[in-house]
Amino acid sequence: MTDPANPVPATELDEVLRLTTPPVWEAFRNHAIFLTGGTGFVGKWLLECLLHADRALGLGLALTVLTREPRRFIQASPHLAKAAPVTLLQGDVVDFEFPRGSFSSVIHAALPVAALGTGPDNLEHLSEAGARRVCEFAAACGARRFLQVSSGAVYGQQPGDQRLAESLSWQMGDRSDGVNVYTRAKRRAEAVVGQAWPFEVVIARCFAFIGPYLHASSGVAAAQFIAQATSGKGIVVQGTGEAIRTYQYAGDMARWLLSCLALGAPGRAYNIGGDTQVSIAQLAAEVTRIAGTGIPVEVVGRPTPGLAGHRYVPSLQRATEELGLANAVSLEEGIRRTIAWLSTPCANVSFPA
Repeated sequence: MTDPANPVPATELDEVLRLTTPPVWEAFRNHAIFLTGGTGFVGKWLLECLLHADRALGLGLALTVLTREPRRFIQASPHLAKAAPVTLLQGDVVDFEFPRGSFSSVIHAALPVAALGTGPDNLEHLSEAGARRVCEFAAACGARRFLQVSSGAVYGQQPGDQRLAESLSWQMGDRSDGVNVYTRAKRRAEAVVGQAWPFEVVIARCFAFIGPYLHASSGVAAAQFIAQATSGKGIVVQGTGEAIRTYQYAGDMARWLLSCLALGAPGRAYNIGGDTQVSIAQLAAEVTRIAGTGIPVEVVGRPTPGLAGHRYVPSLQRATEELGLANAVSLEEGIRRTIAWLSTPCANVSFPA
């Protein structure tokens, strides 16, 4: 039996509710939404925020969540899985049976980074096949809006010191050293949803995050450092610590994603990420300071290959100018909130998306 995980604090959900513009919530009124990847980090945050808004605003939502293992999701997150508006659909994203009824919107957030354990060709195939299956369902159920939760990894290696902008292009068949399998898989999924479908597609390219539900096994440095600090261990940076990242707090991430679904221009891609650039070594030092462990950070100094390369910094200009989005939670505050959540019983329960 899996112990249930802690929900997101109500104060944080109130913050998301308050900072999200009313037209976003009104766009979902009396809507049926279909969600893949609902048992992962992104999916759980979307469910938390949608359910909270539904209770507070009486939106009349109906949320169907595709999951391979409904029983484990119920055990891990009963407050989400057993919520009245939620229906769990058992199946795999590549071949699930279409549920009956019509849906207003579809959110495709499946294919976690953890899927990299499969072979390269298989991962690309699964990404493409999953995206196609979900698009076919969206067409069959009469959905009007489709949100593809993609990744900033589609851009490949970051050129120089400039921020990655949505206007950057790439070659679909590129198999150079700087283009890893995860990049190719996400590109293939975007290519599928970018085909001619009878619904409006918005693409959200997600960068690095911090917050509840993001566990050390995710491979995100911030999550690993916070897990080490909250367990009373010293933080170990396996690489040189020179890589540059930005981290967006999960509440801001969920708010941005919902805004993209509701208000994003059809066929448009938007970067989802943080503002503040920080090196991995600086991040480790900041987590150590806030956690108050007093244990020096150890930098191994061994070059380590990663999905994102040396720099992984998004341009947020499009989301800011077109959707009016801005980050409300600083990196320091995000670390504090994540430490607080992880320091409570049952917070470390994880569930594969």
